[in-house]
Amino acid sequence: MMRLAVIVAAALSSGCLVVSLQPAYDDASITFDDALLGRWTNVEDRTTVVIDRAEWRSYKIVYADRSATFTFHGNLTAIGSASFLDLTQARGSDPGPYLVPVHGIYRVTVKEETLTAWALDYGWYSRAMAARGGSGLSLSLDDRRNVTIASPTDALRAWLARAPDEAFATPATYTRGSAGER
Repeated sequence: MMRLAVIVAAALSSGCLVVSLQPAYDDASITFDDALLGRWTNVEDRTTVVIDRAEWRSYKIVYADRSATFTFHGNLTAIGSASFLDLTQARGSDPGPYLVPVHGIYRVTVKEETLTAWALDYGWYSRAMAARGGSGLSLSLDDRRNVTIASPTDALRAWLARAPDEAFATPATYTRGSAGER
């Protein structure tokens, strides 16, 4: 069972992720949901996610597990009836001309005090790539064996609107922190 903890930790190490070269949002589709704000905990994985308001209609997301803390920039977008959180490394530093920023895409829901996040499933995309075009997206492997989606934003959004449930990993579930931590 893949959890958000494994996915985020893997994002900063080598291989087994699905990332996109283009965002899942465009300027017209960015939304903001105050329900995402707060401190979220996954007791089983011993991880926390703190989501704060950032500039314009974006989020600052701090993810912490037992050994590391990572900061991301997030944009929420609606595609059909689903919401997707598009994560990139925190802005503010120039990594150099040969490092390309990538986007991690998560389908998310918030119901009462529960945040559920589904990453794109590496196994499903690997199989689609092996089937040569089985997904309808432009897919390739990078040197770390990450599946990289190279489709433009409009094609990615259209595909996500009809993506099968199997294209998403087992969800990670977080519970909102105690009152006053929001």
